[in-house]
Amino acid sequence: MDEPLVETEVADSDPQRRSGPLKLIIIVVVLTLIGLWLVPGDKPADEPVVATASSGDSKQTDTPSGPSLLSDGSARQEGEAQPGALPAAEPEPVDNRPGAKARALITQTRADGTTDLDQVVAAAQQAQIAGELTDAYLLYFFAAREGSAAAALELGKQADPASRDPLSSVYGEPDLSQAHKWYQAAAHKGNTEARDRLADLQKRVEQLAAGGDPQAQRISLLWQ
Repeated sequence: MDEPLVETEVADSDPQRRSGPLKLIIIVVVLTLIGLWLVPGDKPADEPVVATASSGDSKQTDTPSGPSLLSDGSARQEGEAQPGALPAAEPEPVDNRPGAKARALITQTRADGTTDLDQVVAAAQQAQIAGELTDAYLLYFFAAREGSAAAALELGKQADPASRDPLSSVYGEPDLSQAHKWYQAAAHKGNTEARDRLADLQKRVEQLAAGGDPQAQRISLLWQ
């Protein structure tokens, strides 16, 4: 009766002993796969190489570098206009024509609304001393037309052959008609010197006309 029982126990325990190594193998395989999965592999072949720098040596990257978005445009070529920059203003032309200073002063005087005729006459005298005869004439003429007896007297003297200085006169040639015109204008303003010079001029013209001077004869007829 005992022998069948022993055989049954032996038969039931064999499968358990055979399954032990199999489980161990499965565990080892699983652990191996997990280990392989956790260990990082090699870099991909197409990954770009990053530049590295060491002491005294630097390596260039394999990837091309484009323009920086932070650039302030300092790399532009010299002379190239910046976007949106206004063109440089051109300097105003300088008027160097004869009489330009006088015209500018007259324009400024009119713009101010108050005309200081003595100041204009003084500016005319300074221009004449400096040899700027066109400026001097324009200033004398402006002041005389505005009522300056001193300016009218000066124009008469510079046109009169008896008092004209050929080196500094605003007139290129003596002019009896201009002398008479401006002496008369100054005399009408009460200038006594102009009245005396006008009387002397008339006598001289009458003498020249009586001597047969055609210009004096023509002027004498106009003054009558």
